[in-house]
Amino acid sequence: MTDNIEQYKNCLDGLTKDMPEEFFKLAQVFELSVFEPIHMEGKKDIYAAYLMNDAVESYFVFEQSVMTGSYKELECEQTASIVHDDNGYMLIVNQSGENRFTIRFTNLHMQTTCFDYGCMGHFWVKGYEYLRQLEYQFADIRDKYRYLGKDFCTEQELIFMQLADFPPIKKFRSVPEQYYVPYPDSVYPEAVRYLIETAENVGDKKMSAKLEHYQRKPTAFQCNVLARMFHKKAHSRFVDKIIADMRAISAGYPQRTFKEQEKQHYKKVHQKAENAMNSFLQKGQACLLYREEPFMYAKDSITYKEHVLVFKNGLLNRKCEIYTFE
Repeated sequence: MTDNIEQYKNCLDGLTKDMPEEFFKLAQVFELSVFEPIHMEGKKDIYAAYLMNDAVESYFVFEQSVMTGSYKELECEQTASIVHDDNGYMLIVNQSGENRFTIRFTNLHMQTTCFDYGCMGHFWVKGYEYLRQLEYQFADIRDKYRYLGKDFCTEQELIFMQLADFPPIKKFRSVPEQYYVPYPDSVYPEAVRYLIETAENVGDKKMSAKLEHYQRKPTAFQCNVLARMFHKKAHSRFVDKIIADMRAISAGYPQRTFKEQEKQHYKKVHQKAENAMNSFLQKGQACLLYREEPFMYAKDSITYKEHVLVFKNGLLNRKCEIYTFE
């Protein structure tokens, strides 16, 4: 990261190559103008988010910090500089001339916690939602890898994050167009090998053959053909195995914990969702249970919800319906 010192100096004036890596990550935040200091409940130090998604919550911790002025929620560009002296550091933030504040601190470190994300779901875009959830989870893992590195990923996650850039899967965008962040298409051999082996393991010879063909000749036409195969009834076992693998891998991480009053409310929501799912299962309908929850360390506007995804088989395609409980 320090190899791009000039790039990061443009985002955080005063940055020097001998500063710890955390300061270069801080420069990344100012590059996007998304720095927002927060006060954690029960903590004296000032915190700021670095990476926040279903899979991970990562924060900067400004040790023994004191703020002069105050942060304001403004839609504006942020410029920042860092000053180092015998007493520690001072971060100076200018919000487009409309507001300015400083944070004096002795040291900067990061607090990062990974969470179980396999059953998380956000249903912002309609149509084949079970595939859109996979696309969203692959993207979460990719962001975890890009910003935190491979030390925060399992071997299987290093394969899954490659699938975030696999063109047929990208056809099932999980977020509306205005919020979609494009990345270059990539057909990674290791990721395709996982898909081929998965298809072979569930006896889906047509899918494995098409994947091998696409890897040899990844044209736009073949991409569309393969994407359509993903939601066909004939290939449901293949998709279900990927979903199961995702849930199994992420289950190695802890779940978020909340205050007792919140837990009691969430338990009631879960009971309603579970009762509904059991009703569908008794009718012979395949289901998946997803949950949507706020961040653990910094509360946000997300309210706790649970979603029951019920598969609906058409003549050729495998669709679904979503039932939400809150």
